[in-house]
Amino acid sequence: MLEDDKRLKVAAELDPSHNLMQMAAESEFSRHVRDLFKTLRPHRLIETGTYCGVGSTTVIASALRECSITGHKFYSIEVNPLYHKTAIENLTNNGLIDYVTLVNGLSLPRYCLLSLDEIEEKFVNKVEFTDIFVDHPKDERAQNYYSEVSFDGVPDDLLGLYLKEFDYRPDFVLLDSAGHLGAVEFQYVISLLKGQCVIALDDIYHVKHYKNFMDAQKDPRFEIIFSSKEKFGFCTMKFNP
Repeated sequence: MLEDDKRLKVAAELDPSHNLMQMAAESEFSRHVRDLFKTLRPHRLIETGTYCGVGSTTVIASALRECSITGHKFYSIEVNPLYHKTAIENLTNNGLIDYVTLVNGLSLPRYCLLSLDEIEEKFVNKVEFTDIFVDHPKDERAQNYYSEVSFDGVPDDLLGLYLKEFDYRPDFVLLDSAGHLGAVEFQYVISLLKGQCVIALDDIYHVKHYKNFMDAQKDPRFEIIFSSKEKFGFCTMKFNP
């Protein structure tokens, strides 16, 4: 189904039979990550948006195991305590819990979060692009996005914390947080990086990362490694600050 005003495609309405918040563990993305890790051999990895741990988190942890990459540190960040707990259970059950450190908290500093009014303005009233995917029907979108990251009592700026631990020189970063925070999270990460890094974006034909993907193709600091239209699209790219 398409929204009349901006021809925005509401993800869940287009494919209600699938859980569209997660990446399939057996997919083009999975195959690409395994091939990439064979040459990249990453040891310092960060992911945002763990969700329940059975999508991209499982893909990355499996690739680390299959490529026999030892001595690595892989942090996966999830703000929702229930999803975080479920991810621990799922990764324990599939034998991958030793390959990832699951952390509960906000990826961004709390001051970077958008207010309900800002979300309404940017993602309902004045969406910048047309013919891309977006989450939630128009009348529910702002509140659902706002609620997705509204958890009191969890630590914030976990991206800043783990980037600092890696001396701002991670090998691989995957960004897959809430749809309305894609641009904020992307800009925050690249503002901190001090060394070459492979960045993966999930949902590049979605409001989450469409602008980031378009801008990266015009920015000489980025080199696109691979892109796909699988699900709502993903890409990997080298970033050299």
